[in-house]
Amino acid sequence: MNIQKISLIVVSVLLLFVGTSSTTTDTIYWTEDYKLTWNDFKGQPDYNIKTISALSSSGLMHSKGCKNGEIIFEVLSYFEKKESWVKAEAYTTHHLKHEQIHFDITELYARKLRRALSEQKFKCGQEEAFEYYVSKFIKDWHQVQHNYDATSRHSINREVQAEWFQRIEIELLLLDEYRSR
Repeated sequence: MNIQKISLIVVSVLLLFVGTSSTTTDTIYWTEDYKLTWNDFKGQPDYNIKTISALSSSGLMHSKGCKNGEIIFEVLSYFEKKESWVKAEAYTTHHLKHEQIHFDITELYARKLRRALSEQKFKCGQEEAFEYYVSKFIKDWHQVQHNYDATSRHSINREVQAEWFQRIEIELLLLDEYRSR
């Protein structure tokens, strides 16, 4: 089974990693039961970046195969501990919530992608079209992450951040049937 791993370091820096992935203690897969803690941010802060106090590395990972003439797939949202960091001034509940919303947006796009792929029904042999279709979702997800940071001013605008929190929570609930099982 071919596995694609695509990561986003929020703050509009997009990194792509292609290869195999495994579950490790350095990776958190999104679940309803688990919320990020500052202990999950294991990376070293970049003190050269003066405007950012915390950074989350979350991503969408998809794998595909072929069964009964159709492409089957799995989509996961994840958080990379070693690539995520926080500076001392950001160790607040408010900043942590900002980072959790980034992770929740990643899960929202995983659910949107699962729904779209289940409705699209790609045939075996259409792998290139499948990947192109997935890439459009990755682009949209990246843009939403950027919009969240821009409109909330990286958590400075608390009112806008609260609006994003409510919106993402509602959208996750509306797509509950597409959460990872």
